[in-house]
Amino acid sequence: KCPRDSDGCDDRADWTKAGWFIFCMLMIAFLAKDMIGGCKLIYHSSRIRHTRGARFRYLIGGTGLCSITVFALYVSTVYNRAIATSNTDIIVNSVVVLFIMDLDEWIFFALDAINEKWTEHAADREVSEMKDEIARQRAQIESQQKENDNQRKKRRMLCGEDTRVTRRSSSNNCIRLRKR
Repeated sequence: KCPRDSDGCDDRADWTKAGWFIFCMLMIAFLAKDMIGGCKLIYHSSRIRHTRGARFRYLIGGTGLCSITVFALYVSTVYNRAIATSNTDIIVNSVVVLFIMDLDEWIFFALDAINEKWTEHAADREVSEMKDEIARQRAQIESQQKENDNQRKKRRMLCGEDTRVTRRSSSNNCIRLRKR
């Protein structure tokens, strides 16, 4: 505490390591979900199977989510070091900051409960992107299957029905399979 009429400050903090341990556990319990989600988004931004636009959105979203989470941890720590004078103050201040962090999600859920049309575009966009991704992967699988079928037909035409092709050096050799 710093009196206004003095140049010095008195340290009247009565918090202990137990209070800071509880603070850490609270922060980990509430912020781990956001940090893990942000890291997953950043990881998915590096996956080639996603479109360039989706990868950019994942990177920006993941970086933003991780940044906000780290900022919340930093602000809570600095705020508690400056204001808290007891273990109870540390815990109460932490819960208030975490409540404010979760307030946006609660507002979204409340709006969704009042009228689903107000929030349906957020979920629909994700579903449509996932359907597009599934359709793209199915088309890729079908084209690979067609390519494999064409290669089998070429092999059968070159070597006959009861043969298989082996690759030795740079030439293809047909080997007759023995029928038993």
